[in-house]
Amino acid sequence: MVFIGSFSVAALALLLGSFLLHGLRTLLAYHSLKRKVPAKEPPTYRHKDPFFGLDLFFDYKRAFSEGNFLELNRRHFELYGKTWRANKLGTTIIKTIDPEISKAFHATHFEEFGLEPLRYQNGKRLFGNGILVVDGPEWAHARALIRPSFERVHIANFERLKPYTDIFMKKLPRDGSTVDLLPLLRLLILDTSSEFIFGEPMGALSSSKTSEDIIESFAYAQRGIGIRTELGRFRFLHFDKQWTASCDKVHAFCDAHVMKAVERMQSGKPATTNKGRLRLVDEMVKDTQDLLDLRHQILGVFSPGHDSTAIALGNTFFHLARHPEIYQKLRDEILPTNNELLTFELVRSYKYLEFVLKESTSNLHQIHALQLAHRQCLKTTVLPCGGGSDGQAPLVVQKGEILEVHYRLMMRDKSIWGPDADEFRPERWADARPAWSFTPFGGGPRTCPAQRLLFTEAAYIAVRILRDVKSVENRDEVWEWQEEMRLTFQSRNGVKVGLTWDGSNEALQDGE
Repeated sequence: MVFIGSFSVAALALLLGSFLLHGLRTLLAYHSLKRKVPAKEPPTYRHKDPFFGLDLFFDYKRAFSEGNFLELNRRHFELYGKTWRANKLGTTIIKTIDPEISKAFHATHFEEFGLEPLRYQNGKRLFGNGILVVDGPEWAHARALIRPSFERVHIANFERLKPYTDIFMKKLPRDGSTVDLLPLLRLLILDTSSEFIFGEPMGALSSSKTSEDIIESFAYAQRGIGIRTELGRFRFLHFDKQWTASCDKVHAFCDAHVMKAVERMQSGKPATTNKGRLRLVDEMVKDTQDLLDLRHQILGVFSPGHDSTAIALGNTFFHLARHPEIYQKLRDEILPTNNELLTFELVRSYKYLEFVLKESTSNLHQIHALQLAHRQCLKTTVLPCGGGSDGQAPLVVQKGEILEVHYRLMMRDKSIWGPDADEFRPERWADARPAWSFTPFGGGPRTCPAQRLLFTEAAYIAVRILRDVKSVENRDEVWEWQEEMRLTFQSRNGVKVGLTWDGSNEALQDGE
């Protein structure tokens, strides 16, 4: 027993010594690199708790619940500058709104930063080795599997939007009564995205019990991942049986569709629906029949895809209800082609609509989960800027440190967008060339493959509403947009509006 006890102490001492030696080597490499380049330290957040940064952690937690996360961060960046350093539960985090740093970790220094150290342990229970949580060869494999399939199915299946949008339009009140568009838009996108991926809708618009269960389970599973992400190295404190049960329920739903696709492939049945439309899952089965791999990659598509377009459209109509002159300008662009069949090419031809959708994403940046983009430094490196009080000097980022880009504030930066950056003004996009200051879908090799799909779906549904609805009136007592954090930020109050229908156009259905 004495021998075993002595061995345990020796093993613990060896482990501790190895940890300290690794830390010393990392620190020496960091200072050696700093001596070789004219780098400077960024400003540092003044913590009340310098050890774990619990003061900032609880400030963020409170801001999320109260709906003022944007304003809290705005105050921090006004005080410390465009790039500054803080402590997040014992880990150094560098926060920035500098587009050049965003460019660095997305593209020019892509290999030196990774998502897997931050996401994999938090999300593997739901996403496994899917594209959202891995780096390196596994990410490259997932990308090669998803991207070509996405492009084929997206372009070929444009007409799939019409029947579900028809149902959505019929659910909108004709008597001028108040309606919240956001829940209905979410149901619509659930049906279009599930039809796109699996070849059949979830039945969300028809109030299917199955779709309600899956929606609730998926939302709960994603919330659990969000909690684990915030806890960081203390994620072991998150133990929730309902979370694991929700992940299992989502897996069962996805596995059933994957099995059907594999069976179709093996039996030689057509990889299209009865209406001749391609299924994303069938296109992916052509490249692999690994059931677990297919499940994880399909979930990587379904996770952002089932909600993003709904939130984008919700934000668009939130603004249009408060800017009737912009709504009328959109109708002036669209109504001359009101009798034409609504095709992919026609939807893409509406330039002012494109400006409005871009302004909706840049002004509040609600699309996708990129409100905050995180990467962990995999190898101590030097970025071209971010150091010093003005952020102009080179910045040394140490291995293990986290880099966080706050896109919502970057897209409200008046030094980039002008003094009216907080205002909803689509006309700015007539000559705006923002490059790395506008990245709602990320950038570089990890650019989201769904960006064309999202904008096309949003444009199609917006045109259908604009053709038939003469005006959209705000019915929300709160004028300003208020944030609510789920997997991404959305309007806390929904999109409460009153609709005035254009009787001369209402009978027209998609130009037919």
